[in-house]
Amino acid sequence: MLGAQAVPRDRSEPAARVFASVMRRRLAVSLAALGSLVALASPATAAQPFVPRAVDFEQPLRVQLKRSGGGELRSGVIRARKRFDLVGLRWRAPAHVRARIRVRDPAGSWSPWRAVGDQHGAGRGSEPVWAGGADALQLRLDRRPRALRAHFVNATGTATAADRARATLRAPLRALALPQPRAQPRAGVPAIVPRAAWGADQCPPRTAPVLGEVKLGFVHHTVSASSYGPQDGPAMVLAICRYHRNTNGWNDIGYNFLVDRYGRVYEGRAGGVEQPVIGAQAQGFNSVSTGVANIGTFTSVAQSAEAVRATAQLLAWKLSLHGVPVSGQVAATSGGGATNRHPAGAAVTFERISGHRDADATACPGDALYGQLGDIRAQAAALAPQFGGPPGGGLTLRAADRTLGFPRAAQLSGRLTGPGGGALGGATVSLQVAGRSGFHTARRATTSAGGEWSATLTTSYSRRLRAVTRRADGSLVTSRSLRVGVAPRISLRAPKHVRARRGFTIRGAIRPRRGRLALELQRKGAGGRMRTVARLRVRVRAGRYAARLRLRRPALHRLRVVFKADARNSFASSPRRYVRILRRARSR
Repeated sequence: MLGAQAVPRDRSEPAARVFASVMRRRLAVSLAALGSLVALASPATAAQPFVPRAVDFEQPLRVQLKRSGGGELRSGVIRARKRFDLVGLRWRAPAHVRARIRVRDPAGSWSPWRAVGDQHGAGRGSEPVWAGGADALQLRLDRRPRALRAHFVNATGTATAADRARATLRAPLRALALPQPRAQPRAGVPAIVPRAAWGADQCPPRTAPVLGEVKLGFVHHTVSASSYGPQDGPAMVLAICRYHRNTNGWNDIGYNFLVDRYGRVYEGRAGGVEQPVIGAQAQGFNSVSTGVANIGTFTSVAQSAEAVRATAQLLAWKLSLHGVPVSGQVAATSGGGATNRHPAGAAVTFERISGHRDADATACPGDALYGQLGDIRAQAAALAPQFGGPPGGGLTLRAADRTLGFPRAAQLSGRLTGPGGGALGGATVSLQVAGRSGFHTARRATTSAGGEWSATLTTSYSRRLRAVTRRADGSLVTSRSLRVGVAPRISLRAPKHVRARRGFTIRGAIRPRRGRLALELQRKGAGGRMRTVARLRVRVRAGRYAARLRLRRPALHRLRVVFKADARNSFASSPRRYVRILRRARSR
C-alpha cells in the first residue's frame, strides 16, 4: 500500500480548471442543442411548425416635418425602439392624409418610397407596410397630422438583441427539422397553407366568424415589399393579421386568402376555407364576396407568373365551390361606406373576378396587377371545369317560397349534373343550414335518375341554406346559398264597436316569440280613404301582448300589429281588424 506523497504545486492549475469548466459548459450546451435538435426532428414536434413570438409596439412620432421643394412635408430619420417587420401610421386629425414611407435596414440601406392609403375606411390611419427587419423609417406627408404615431409589428423574432441571438441559434434547427410547411391538397382543393402554419394562434379572432355568400372575388395587394424570400411568407401574414386585429381593432385578418410571389396560398380569416366567411376586403360588398390579397406592391411591378396562376386556381375553385360561374358579370347591392365608390342601395355590376378599386376608392391592387386581371380571369375560366364550375356541371338549390309564414316548412329542391351536363342519379345531397360556426347538415336527400332531389325543412327562424355533395374523388360540390325568411304569426283581437272616449283593450300573441311590435291605427276619412293617424309601440311578454286604447273621434278605424323584421325573422303583420267608434250616447 502506497503512503501519501507530497505533490509539487503546478502554477498552471487555475488555468486548467478554468479551461475544464469552459469545456464542460460547452459540452452541456452542445448536448442541449443536440437534444433540441432531436426533439425538433421527431415526428410529433415536426407536425407543429415553429413560429417566432410576434411583438407589437407603438411609438409617438414627435418629429419635425419640413416642407420640401415639391410641397410635401418630410421627416428626418426616425429610429424605432426595436426592429420591426411591419409599420403603419395613426393620427387624430385631419381625417385623410396621403403618406409615403420608406424604411432602413440595419446595414443602412433604404427601401423605395411606398405610397400608403387609408386602411379600408379606417379614416385616421394608413395601410401597413412590410419592412422585413428594419430599424428606422422616414415619412412624406401631404399635410400635417395631429397626434401622429407609428404602430410596429415584429413577426420574425428579431425585435431585440436577445431575440436575435435566440433566432440565430434556432435558425439551423428550423432549417433542418422544419422546412416551410405547405398544406397537402385534397382532391379538388388547391394547396392552401393553414392558419396554424403561419402562427394564427398569436392572432385569434375576437368573435366567431360571420357567414355571408360568395358571388364574386376581389383581388388586392398588401402594399409591401415585393422582393421578399420564400421563408418570409408566414411572418408577413402573421404581421398583417396582428396589425389588422390589434391596431385597426378588427375581428381578424381582413383577407380571406393571401398569395405570395412564389405561388403559395395562405388561409386568411378564420372560419374555414370552404365556408362563405365575411371578410374585410371591399367595404360595402364584404357579405357577397371573397377577398384574395397578393403579398407585395404592384403599382408598377407586375405579379409573378406563379402567383397569377395560384390566384386564378384559387378563385376558380372558390367560386365554383359556391355554385357561381367564374366568367361574366354579376349585380350586387352596395352597402355604402366611407371608402365605397357607390352609394348605399345602388345596384353595381362587377366582373366575377374584380379588383378592389372596382368597389372602393383606392388604387388597390395597383396598376400592374389590375392589368393582369384579364390573365387571371382567362386562367380561372380554363381551370373552373376541374372544380365543377361551368361548363363542368354543378348543383342547384331552389325554394318554392322564399318567405314562409310560421309554422310552414320550406320546400326545397335542386338538380345535380356532371361535367358534361348530364344528370347524376343516386348521389347523396346534404342540405345545410348556416350557424355561428359554419354550415351544418340538417337534411339529406338522394338524387333521382334525372339528377333531381328534394327535401323539406321546418324552421322557426330565417335561415341561409346551401346544398352540398361530394364527387367520387372526394371533391366538394356546393350550390349557391339562398336565404329563406320566416315571418312570425301574429294574432289580434279587438271589439267591433266602441263608444267614443270609452277605453278598450286589444290583445294578441306572436309566434315564435319576438319582442318588438307596433300598432298601426288608421281612420276612414270623408272621401272613404284610410289614413294613418297613429303608430304605437306594443309591449310583449312571453309572446303575448295587450294595449289599452281610447279613441275620441267617431269613425271607422282599422288596426293591425306589425313586426318590422330583424336578423332572425322577416316582416310580419297581424290580420286587419276594424273597430267602429260610435258617437257617445246622450245623457238624459
